[in-house]
Amino acid sequence: MPVSIRVTKIHHACLTIDDGRTRLLLDPGQLGPRPGLDGVNAVLITHRHSDHLDPGLVEEALRRGIPVWAPGDALDELGGLGARGEDGLHEAVTGTTLRIGTLPVQVAGNRHAEVHPTLPGPANRAYLIDGRVLVTGDEHPVPPDRLTALVTPVDAPWLRVADLIRYVRALPPQADEVLVKAVHPRPVALARFGRQGRPKLVVGIHDSLLNADGLAVARHVIESLRNEGAARATILADGEAIIAP
Repeated sequence: MPVSIRVTKIHHACLTIDDGRTRLLLDPGQLGPRPGLDGVNAVLITHRHSDHLDPGLVEEALRRGIPVWAPGDALDELGGLGARGEDGLHEAVTGTTLRIGTLPVQVAGNRHAEVHPTLPGPANRAYLIDGRVLVTGDEHPVPPDRLTALVTPVDAPWLRVADLIRYVRALPPQADEVLVKAVHPRPVALARFGRQGRPKLVVGIHDSLLNADGLAVARHVIESLRNEGAARATILADGEAIIAP
């Protein structure tokens, strides 16, 4: 019987994922209170944007001996905190698997979703945790394996409702739930993703800049994904947790 995986939203794109023995902190950005580090075994950063990366928290984590993984260009911004591969700072390389306590983490991803052709995006890394929960960061990566839960944005400057619905429709009906954090339209990637199977859970995050009306619309859109074959689709409130299948 697989151990339960708990996904807890801290704020915006920041969340923890743990199995009761190992706890990962992902994307601790600067759009909310700095999360505590007690019990955290590692910090994973998807990309260098400030809503996903807080250098002050990274510095505190390193002081406490907590390792940090991030894309190479994010490490460049953190260069003053320690040398790569030393002092707990490590580059997250697509195609590799990290062993963090009891949780294997497969690294995927390429670059941040395009905001505008004249604005090249930073490197982005997605993390498939325990072969079940995929945290995409700000792109739609092809997952390295099948998964049961997807964490991807519901709000971003480059995201349209149609893109989110198209993304979910591209996933074949394998799972019961969907977890949404941030979505980006990449038809070829989506087609490949679809052939690998839909996740069981979709949860929406990356929503802190929405006002009450915008959040209500986002919730309606997420809930409508049940009509696309998702048994469960939700947006987590700050501090709310859910068990991934």
